Amino acid sequence: MKRLAILHPSAARYRPQARLGMTLIEVLIATALTLVIMLALAQGFKTLSQGVTAGRSRLTGSDQLRGMSSLLRADLAGMTANVLQMPNTQQAANGYFLYYDGPLSDSTAMLYNYVPTAATPEEKLSASRWSDIDDVLMFTAKAKDGQWFRGRVPLALLRIHQRNMTGDTNIQPTVQDWLTDVSVASEYAEIVWFMRPLNGVGGLDVAGTEMAGTGVIDTAPVVDRTGDGVPDPDGMPDRVALCRRILLIRPDLNITADSGVNLPSDAQLACSPTVVDPTDPSTFRVHMRYPYQRCDLSVRSLFDVDRGGFVLRTNSLSDLQNPQNRFGHYVIPFSHPILGPSTSLPILALTTEDDLSNPTTNYGAMIARAYGTGMMPTDHGYIPAQFMRTKINASSNGDVISVRPTLEEVLASNVVGFDVRGYDGVVQQLASPGADGLWGASGNVVDAGAPGTDDLVVTPSDPGYAVQIATNAVVPINTGAFVDLCWGRRVANQVDNASLTQTLGGMNYFSSTILPAHRALWSTPLSGFDSLVSNSSLNMLSSLTRSGRFNLAAGVYQPTLDTFTDIFESDGNRQLDGYSGNGLVRYGGNAGTSVAADWGIDGFDNNSNGAIDDDLELETRPPIVYPMPAIQVKFRIQDVPAGTLQEISMVHDLMGN
Repeated sequence: MKRLAILHPSAARYRPQARLGMTLIEVLIATALTLVIMLALAQGFKTLSQGVTAGRSRLTGSDQLRGMSSLLRADLAGMTANVLQMPNTQQAANGYFLYYDGPLSDSTAMLYNYVPTAATPEEKLSASRWSDIDDVLMFTAKAKDGQWFRGRVPLALLRIHQRNMTGDTNIQPTVQDWLTDVSVASEYAEIVWFMRPLNGVGGLDVAGTEMAGTGVIDTAPVVDRTGDGVPDPDGMPDRVALCRRILLIRPDLNITADSGVNLPSDAQLACSPTVVDPTDPSTFRVHMRYPYQRCDLSVRSLFDVDRGGFVLRTNSLSDLQNPQNRFGHYVIPFSHPILGPSTSLPILALTTEDDLSNPTTNYGAMIARAYGTGMMPTDHGYIPAQFMRTKINASSNGDVISVRPTLEEVLASNVVGFDVRGYDGVVQQLASPGADGLWGASGNVVDAGAPGTDDLVVTPSDPGYAVQIATNAVVPINTGAFVDLCWGRRVANQVDNASLTQTLGGMNYFSSTILPAHRALWSTPLSGFDSLVSNSSLNMLSSLTRSGRFNLAAGVYQPTLDTFTDIFESDGNRQLDGYSGNGLVRYGGNAGTSVAADWGIDGFDNNSNGAIDDDLELETRPPIVYPMPAIQVKFRIQDVPAGTLQEISMVHDLMGN
């Protein structure tokens, strides 16, 4: 029998009641915890998303870099010129190879934006994402079998070719023929790789006198250079693109219009070279802009007396050995005290697109880092925007209505570096003590470069090279490096530059200390200096002067490796220190009688040194006579939204060409 428990009546009053909800404090705590968890999840998803975006950007960038380097490698593999023989002889139709190294370098933007008083190394070296963006590679190449180069030309030029080949004078190109492009192909081509700021490729002047908006725009705030707490522009163009131009070599096409061809009155529609003014050098610079804008043929201009104007002729490989026939080359007219009405030898038509009269602003200030404020030539910078491919529309009577750039040369617009360097087998690599300022671990110079330390090896392409020279801490480690062409002037001016020497005591080291103490550093094939004959001077290569690439009177300094030509030694014209006595004949000027022309082949000892027709009697020389064994090309791209920066380099052996 079970016993029943009898509870006291008061026990029911103390039984705990079930909880029906949460207090306000508990709700607030739970909400806060939920928000923290949600914030953590959101941050996690954000980090994951950024990682995925950066990963995709790196994969896409890697594909893009490999594609650009593979394309350039394929172009260089077909190069026709013999780089080991300079100058190339006119008897061999080998084309040419040209490498121009602009004043910017891999460290120019960093030096321009260097802030010694900044708190962190990153802030001191802001805007260092930029590499070199004003180098140019130009060469002739043969296509792979079955993969010929292709381009477009106005149908009217082929009509003229048909007229010339058949002798049928009834063939007359129409306005529609000039507006219609047709495709042509060639086994050989003139190839040009270059960087081009896109800000200046906006609209075209329909009147055909100039291209609108050619100024390089730099407005993006990047770095506080003035120390006022407000970011400033970094001096580099806000938009810049890597470009590749293909110009077909078709000497079989006779596109020279005879006096019976009715050409359109608008030179832009007719692809005609423009009129030049011997008193205005700028008219010579853009003389060939319309053929370049409308035609993918490698062409040159000649003055036709019968027409009283300029006509186009297609180039052969032999023609292209002469620099004046190449894409983007021109001459500067002036009066020479000995030669009379003259021109410079052919140089690249380049545009600074900046006010060089003020060396404290943007591009001008950067040039001062390379050339010095006392030497600010004007013919350097970028391939002019006027030479970009265009599409025009015109009325039935040939009046040009609109002109727009096609931008078909552009390979990529996110490129922040196209840096070409040549191999200098004699240049010295130097040791640098690194960020801690100590050699090795002990601080003794004999321990320089010890494993496990932050010691570095620097070359002339690194800003640390100038620092080591300026501090007289020159410790050679090795020889041979890929360097910028004519690197000597750049390093000398970095040593001498006030913004750099500010951290070294503000002294002018170069003139008083560095040159006498380290003269051997500058005597290398690609330094741009002649071998030193004294401890107190640096002389530019005489070959740069005799090729026309260095001429302060004409405002020219273009460090260039060029296979060049020996045609100037037998042309019946007198070339002197980069000047051409009969240079204006091609542009409609009168032929003159050159005095003592072609000394190098006349069979006399003209300079009375006991040798007949030696090198010293030659009127011209290639800009650099050193047979460069190889070049290195670096591509650098940036994905701003993803925050990635990638670079790839390739080396091409020139010894086999």
